[in-house]
Amino acid sequence: MNEHQPPAPQRDPEHEPSREQMPELHPRVWIGSLADYTSGTLHGDWVDAATSDEELLAAAQRVLASSELPDAEEWAIFDSDEFGSFEVGEHDDLALVARVARGIREHGPAYACWAQLHDGDEAMCDAFTDAFLGEYDTPGDWVRSVIDEADIDQHVEQAVGANLARYIHFDADGFAQDAWLAGDIHLAERTGGGYWVFATNV
Repeated sequence: MNEHQPPAPQRDPEHEPSREQMPELHPRVWIGSLADYTSGTLHGDWVDAATSDEELLAAAQRVLASSELPDAEEWAIFDSDEFGSFEVGEHDDLALVARVARGIREHGPAYACWAQLHDGDEAMCDAFTDAFLGEYDTPGDWVRSVIDEADIDQHVEQAVGANLARYIHFDADGFAQDAWLAGDIHLAERTGGGYWVFATNV
């Protein structure tokens, strides 16, 4: 291992990815002392990031306090793990990192995508549950789920009768495309296939 590369985080077998379902994410960051790094050594630790703002800051302070260098006063995030598509910056505010990590722990990779889309903005992160419309194989499947939930087929049948209703086709794929082009929804492709659909008017 390169001496200037943080050690790989240890995996908990209980949380290993499953073939059958999306694994639960446990976001972590490797916080290190900048003074040690500039002196040619690595001093730091992997820390659970899905915690309170205060606890994450305290973890960073413990890293600095345990350094043998008297001028170890600044920390940096040298690596991150299980943040999905959210990119943790070296000097990101720890409150932002903890907030995003808590959201990822609770909501999964869709939250990571949403947080990355909005650079971890607090108000937008808080709006995730209102914005997230679901996970679908295709954008058209999202529209079809809305149609089914609203019983639109039944309303059409009541309006024109069963004989005519069976000839009426709703272009779900076209509607989804237009909604995306109009900026009413954001479509994010999932790793492994499918889409996350987000409303933009939140």
